[in-house]
Amino acid sequence: MTLLNAIHNAFPEQTNSSHLQLLDNNSLTQTKEEIVYRKNGKSIDRIMEVDAVTGLRLRTTHFDYFNDKKVRSIDEYDKFTGKKIRTINYVLYKSVDEYDLETGKKVRTINFNIKDENKISSIQEYDLETEKIVKISIFKRDGKTISIIKSIDPVTEKVTSWINNQYTDCQKQKHTKAVSRIYENIKTSSTQAKKDDIARLIDNLYSNKLKFEVLRT
Repeated sequence: MTLLNAIHNAFPEQTNSSHLQLLDNNSLTQTKEEIVYRKNGKSIDRIMEVDAVTGLRLRTTHFDYFNDKKVRSIDEYDKFTGKKIRTINYVLYKSVDEYDLETGKKVRTINFNIKDENKISSIQEYDLETEKIVKISIFKRDGKTISIIKSIDPVTEKVTSWINNQYTDCQKQKHTKAVSRIYENIKTSSTQAKKDDIARLIDNLYSNKLKFEVLRT
C-alpha cells in the first residue's frame, strides 16, 4: 500500500459529489509516487502521483503546513495530456476549480457550504480571454436549487443582468435609459420656465415704462 493510499484510507472523502471524485485508485493505470519534503526533511509538502508508463502527472496532493496529515488541496491532471483539469481546495471551506484543457485557464469555481460539503453554495464562471468572472450562480440552502444568477461584464466588471428564483429578468441598461429620459424632460421643462419668466419681466418693464439705463445704475 502506498503512502498516499494509506492517508486516503485514514482520512476518507465524505462526499459523493461527482465534482469531487478523485482519480480511481483501482484503475488500470500503473502509478508511482514522488514525495517532496519540506526544508526540515521530515514534514511532507506534497505527494505527486505519476503514470509509471508515460511519466505524466495524474495527481498532486498538497498538505497543510502545520499538519502534514491534513490535505490542503489536490490537483488532478488529464492522463492523456498531463494538463491540469481540476483543483480541489480544503482551506476554510471546500471548493473546486476547473480548468480548460487547451488554454489551462480557469473556467469555473464551485464553492461548497462551509457547514455541509455536499451542498453547493455558489458557482463562478470565468471568461477565457480576460480570466474574469462573467457569471455567478447562487444556490439556496438545499445546495441544489439556484436562487440567483448574475451576469457580469468582464471589461467593466459591472453586473449587466440578474435572474432571481422567480425567473424575473432585470436589465440594468433599460433602467438607465428610462432615468436618462426623465432627466432630459426635467431639464427641458426648467429651461422653458426660465424663458417664460424672462418674457414676463420684459413685458412688465415696458408696461411700467421703465428705462433700461436706470436698471444699469
